[in-house]
Amino acid sequence: MRRNGAREGMILVVSGSLAAIGCSAPVVDVADANGTMTQAIVLVERSAAEGAAPLTNVSAKFMRLSAAADPELAERVVGATYDRPSTGECAPLAPFAGEEAAPGLSSLGSIELLDVGDVTVQKGEASSAMPLAARAFPDVGDLVFGVFYTSRDAASDLPAPARYVFESSGSGLSERFSFEADAPGAPEEVRVAYGDLADGVDLEEGASAVVDWRAEGPGDVVVVDLIAPSGAAVRCAFSDTGRGVIPGSLLGAETLGPLPATLSVAVHRVREVAFATSGVDLGEVRFDLSVIGRVTLAPR
Repeated sequence: MRRNGAREGMILVVSGSLAAIGCSAPVVDVADANGTMTQAIVLVERSAAEGAAPLTNVSAKFMRLSAAADPELAERVVGATYDRPSTGECAPLAPFAGEEAAPGLSSLGSIELLDVGDVTVQKGEASSAMPLAARAFPDVGDLVFGVFYTSRDAASDLPAPARYVFESSGSGLSERFSFEADAPGAPEEVRVAYGDLADGVDLEEGASAVVDWRAEGPGDVVVVDLIAPSGAAVRCAFSDTGRGVIPGSLLGAETLGPLPATLSVAVHRVREVAFATSGVDLGEVRFDLSVIGRVTLAPR
């Protein structure tokens, strides 16, 4: 498993082309005079099950860390990483194990989650803004301290596709900033093994399953998660072309546990937008919009 992020895009943004509009102040270098950098991770997640209202969560973390630190490891430590196979591949979903990363933590140094003032998100400049609440980050030894931001009500729906504006009022630790990012639409017309996901689908152990959806374009990634009652899971990543195939070798008891079993299926459209703005050296907005259903996996 590897993280398919916008790391290359983020480097290009910092070096000269903005994917979002910020304040008029110049973008700072990745390493400032004190040998630190500021990394921002903004997550916009929306999920909807058949017959239920969508649930939305927006979270934002603004991290000050050593310029020599590994940004990807920092994301893992604060719980903002998103692991997935390479596009076009599937793999058992292995949760991040902190002890495996322990050798790298000594070089990471401390991570300060910055208070950047009042943070809001809104659809375009004319709509009402949704404020995010600042919360104390749970203690992670002496490694992480500070605050992060999250939406106050999961029932506050954010329509998509749409252009969103993210703003901060600034604080004693951060300048005021504003940037924009375009959200994709949620997956529609999802079918698994040629059956409508909303109606429930039967799968047979060892048989490949075709997943179809209405494509928006190859720039985004569609991620399919199958999660068994045992907690075992399979994750696939496909280019947003409208079709992907889950191999039969992963649809069995060896991977997903005792059968028959009812699996939860989540089909996500993921878009990662890099940005840099005043006071932020590396920034990424990750949109994750998903639909949820169930399939039954039976033994041969």
